[in-house]
Amino acid sequence: MKAIILCAGKGQRTGFEYPKCLYTFSDGSKLIEKNINILKEAGFKNKDIIFATGYKENLIKSATFNKHTYIKNKFYSSTNMVYSFFKVLENIKTDDFLVVYADIIFDFKSLISIKNSKYDLCTLVDLDWLQKWKQKKNYMDDLEELKINRTTVTKIGKKTYNLKNIDGRYVGITKISEKIINKMIKQDILQNLLKKNRKLDFTNFLMEMIKSDIKIKAIKKKVNWFEFDKKDDFITFEKNKKFKIKNEKVL
Repeated sequence: MKAIILCAGKGQRTGFEYPKCLYTFSDGSKLIEKNINILKEAGFKNKDIIFATGYKENLIKSATFNKHTYIKNKFYSSTNMVYSFFKVLENIKTDDFLVVYADIIFDFKSLISIKNSKYDLCTLVDLDWLQKWKQKKNYMDDLEELKINRTTVTKIGKKTYNLKNIDGRYVGITKISEKIINKMIKQDILQNLLKKNRKLDFTNFLMEMIKSDIKIKAIKKKVNWFEFDKKDDFITFEKNKKFKIKNEKVL
């Protein structure tokens, strides 16, 4: 299995002049460092970790000591995560993939729960998301529909202001088996979707998979994680001890 870290975007809402995954916390560690450590704890080797880069790729290479595989999306400013994912698939031999957002922090147990799942296509869903989101400023402006029927995701990605449309929060970690990858390649699923919309984001990509009768399973649990969209989110995370996630320095 390989881990793909999607980190091509500029993260404009932070106001940083560097990729937001390179944010340095008060303990001196960077966000990307914390996540690499947890991936390694879960069994991923340096060669198993692939960075889908774009904006200031050189800074990410430097911060991670150039130990991994780096595939650049040259069109990062006019595309989105799915295009970056597609560029990885063009360059890497098919395998089981764990696709991970670079702007989140997560715990080991949650990562293992999806890594070791039996499903060909599944995504991690936080059932206890609302108490985290209420810590964010204007949190109602960042809500997405996610409906689950037992263990199957039926709707995902659409903007909503109605909490009844949210059975849980998409975390940003998705497992896609080699079987599904090969199916997508054989049927030109990604190519056709990107021809219609080069800015397709990952949740709406998953919704397109559902429309194509490809089942997506939800790994539902209370997840210890946090997402960083704005500079204020980093401040909130540091202030709230409830969100501290322990990891050792193994980078």
